[in-house]
Amino acid sequence: MTKRQKTAKWLSFGGILLLCDLLQNTAGLFPEIGGARCFLLLPAAIILSMGEDERDGAFLGLFAGLLWDVSSGVHLGFNSIFIMVMCFFSCALVTYVARNTFITNMISSVVTVILYCLIYWLFFIIIKGVDGGEMTLFSFYIPCMIYTVAATPVLWLILRPVKRKFEYKEIPEI
Repeated sequence: MTKRQKTAKWLSFGGILLLCDLLQNTAGLFPEIGGARCFLLLPAAIILSMGEDERDGAFLGLFAGLLWDVSSGVHLGFNSIFIMVMCFFSCALVTYVARNTFITNMISSVVTVILYCLIYWLFFIIIKGVDGGEMTLFSFYIPCMIYTVAATPVLWLILRPVKRKFEYKEIPEI
């Protein structure tokens, strides 16, 4: 890819993550179902980073996490580190073990969403000692997990054509 094509690719991916951040973290832009929110940044970062180099995927995950951390204003760094690590391992999965298919994207995204909800609930609700925190797993985090997992295939269908547009193509020599 030329430098111009790479720049267009990463600006597009960054714009998509910015849009997902706005939809996820701005009240009223994306529908909530029974108080459950869709964590769009998690599957979007995973889907966009899969098939990329591990370093590039990690940086894309870091950017997604920074967007989430900046808009949340609490627990700075958790989202950045978590999404960066998950994007790195997703890229490594596709590079060394599996192919970049729908099933691989779904498995990686679902594992990421489940781990995120459980780890966040454990670290910042249970260990912190929030009153009534035990029930938030069932009243908020599991519904958010289900909502995000259900939205992931639709997000993959939307993002796949964008990813295909920027796939490496051999430039014929003249």
